[in-house]
Amino acid sequence: MRFEEVCYGKPVRTPGGPLHESALYGVNSVTPGIDNPLRYIPANFLGNTNLTSSMIDPEFAGRGALIVKAVDEGLAIMRMRYRAEAGEGESGRQFLLSRTLLLPGIQYWHEIPPGLFSWCEQGLSADPFVFDQPASPPVKSVDLQSFQPRDVSWFDNLSQHRQIQLGSAFQAITRRVGWTVSSMVAEEERQRPAALIAADLDVISSLPRKFPLRDGDADQFVLNLGLEPRLTPGAVSYFPGHRGSAIEAPDLHALRIAIISSEENQPSDPPENQARGASDSLDRRIGREPIPLKWLS
Repeated sequence: MRFEEVCYGKPVRTPGGPLHESALYGVNSVTPGIDNPLRYIPANFLGNTNLTSSMIDPEFAGRGALIVKAVDEGLAIMRMRYRAEAGEGESGRQFLLSRTLLLPGIQYWHEIPPGLFSWCEQGLSADPFVFDQPASPPVKSVDLQSFQPRDVSWFDNLSQHRQIQLGSAFQAITRRVGWTVSSMVAEEERQRPAALIAADLDVISSLPRKFPLRDGDADQFVLNLGLEPRLTPGAVSYFPGHRGSAIEAPDLHALRIAIISSEENQPSDPPENQARGASDSLDRRIGREPIPLKWLS
């Protein structure tokens, strides 16, 4: 996976150290493929919002909120957090920093690289810009772990709760409505809700059906993890205090048909040289928490 990148914030002396003497807010680095870097700073990305640290949920404060947005150029992914001016982990006054990735040319869900959401949830970080680094870093690449699309037998063997949650995500995307994952569901699964959301969206993006990322020409939020929900209306979101789903009765038959259609586009037998221990977004470890293939009883 290759992407363009914009980093915003204030320059620091060292990666974990205090601000540089001449620190001012600005775009610290940008790759050559970004035509309008100011579009990808937090306030503009979220709609000219006056941001404060209280807008990021405390559970996400360490790594920051994760925002995914479909834009005219493709798919934009922002990690946004606050950091102490005195140094990483210090107390006192804070400043905002963000790292935004742009995957050009992506217009449909099936064009999203398999496993992207789980990589973003786990591996995408916003690090401060060290003064005197190059302002135009080279275009970077990321290796995503292999993702094996699920078949209908896998879906039928899920518990009803898990089927409903996956169906809710599917319905949110196909009907363009907001979706909230219950914290109770994540507790049953014994994993972080954010990781569960990312894994479910990886399954949906693995289906070959052409679901457009945007409705018309308007930019559209795809995913909001850890940010005040008012700032990203309609985004697939997780609210820690919410006890239930915004979609109570999703159309599971439609999702099942989509998975069956996916099967028809896959070889019936896996390649002989495929590693038996191959992992992907639903069975590999995210952070320190396993993502099982079935719900725990």
